[in-house]
Amino acid sequence: MEPDKQETDSLETVDSRQESPEITSPVKPQVDPDTEYFSVSLSKFAIMYIVTLGIYTIYWFYRHWKLQQPHMEQPIWPIPRAIFAIFFTHSLARRVENSMQNKKLDDSNNLNMMATLFVLLSIAGGILNASSSPESPAYMGLLILAAFLFSVYPLIEIQEKINLLKGDPLGKLNAKYSAANITAIIVGSFFWFLFILGLLLGPTA
Repeated sequence: MEPDKQETDSLETVDSRQESPEITSPVKPQVDPDTEYFSVSLSKFAIMYIVTLGIYTIYWFYRHWKLQQPHMEQPIWPIPRAIFAIFFTHSLARRVENSMQNKKLDDSNNLNMMATLFVLLSIAGGILNASSSPESPAYMGLLILAAFLFSVYPLIEIQEKINLLKGDPLGKLNAKYSAANITAIIVGSFFWFLFILGLLLGPTA
């Protein structure tokens, strides 16, 4: 006796359902907010900071806040936080310190104090620069230069901790110089040449 055709089709359908693998949507990898920071080697950061006369910090702060943005309790605007960095440096330092504690990493350096140092040096440099003129004595330019050069140190301390958080203590993830970096170095070097030339020539009569 031949099996009923309808019954055979039904059995084949059941077998095909059992054999075919289930199609599931890809699972998005979990993102760790404690490692969502901008990675850059300390030497590259120092060079870009100094050569661009501090302009690189706008990009540096922007990248950090852009990466932290999805993990903030309230919406933030990364661009204003980067432009007005002195008002948000302590906030970034606190987030890094919290991340260090979550990862049980050494946070012996007081990043909050580093943030304060950066803000004070930035303000001092700005006041000195605003009060200077072509007739100002040569030491005024030296004071401005000293305030600027020392202001890179606290940010290097913060970036060092960030690189540790990312498991990249040497910053190899971002140690090479892009075409944009090289262009900025060339342009910045020209302004450094003018600044040093001004210091050497002194105030003109």
